Amino acid sequence: MKKQLTICAAALIALAMTGCEKKGTIEGVVLDPFTGKAVEMPTIWMDSTVFSTQKEKYEFKEDLKQGKFKFVDVPAGEYLIKTRRNKYVLGQQKIATTAENPNATITLYSYSDQVKPGLYVEGAEKETKIDNDHVLFSTSCKESVAGYRLTMPNTAKDAKKGSTIELKAPTEIGADLKVLYAYKGSVTVAIEAAVYPAVQEAVSAHADCSGFDKADKNGIFAKTSAGTKLNVAYMAENLFEISGTLPKGKQILQISQEGKTIQTYYFNVK
Repeated sequence: MKKQLTICAAALIALAMTGCEKKGTIEGVVLDPFTGKAVEMPTIWMDSTVFSTQKEKYEFKEDLKQGKFKFVDVPAGEYLIKTRRNKYVLGQQKIATTAENPNATITLYSYSDQVKPGLYVEGAEKETKIDNDHVLFSTSCKESVAGYRLTMPNTAKDAKKGSTIELKAPTEIGADLKVLYAYKGSVTVAIEAAVYPAVQEAVSAHADCSGFDKADKNGIFAKTSAGTKLNVAYMAENLFEISGTLPKGKQILQISQEGKTIQTYYFNVK
């Protein structure tokens, strides 16, 4: 009899603890990272839980028109919150709440699945891609980070035989960099970004760069001894924010993964 009472007491204590479990509110907004505007009528859910804006009894459906969401009575813990909309890319963010701080306010990001790979201005009225015509003059380098040819054969139909086109002046950009990089490759490994002073040097000093013509004596290269590492933050699936303060003058931006260059840009920092 005493053993049965002990078991019953333990059950009552467990029930009481469950009833007193600390719960909170998880709320936020879904934004388009390119424009900073709210994504209308997104679907938001907390992975592996019952919390979802698609539930029939979800109370705040009207707020979804402004991209806002709210989940109440959420037990403290660690969660992965996801968002998506038709023809939009998946956005997600991890959060952790505690009994002392059971509430959280977050911003999720999602964008059109029609956005093409490349570097974009953040906060523009629409997707504004940053020019990268210089990539036509780029070569493949193993250790030198980047190398650009000063001239290229003019392959236009009406071009004179043997004529060439010159490397364009670097794209003008401000020192306070905050851009978005859309990348369709594997994102299981972190992406890194850095800028290096762009200098004109002899091609012969960069034997690791393939793609120069035999007639090319000089090229534009990255001065690897003076690099500046930039911040890279996940925004949404296949989209990253690159930010930092750039040194003034001609610079080469390198975006890399596992030490291998994905893309480079040739800038003149004002």
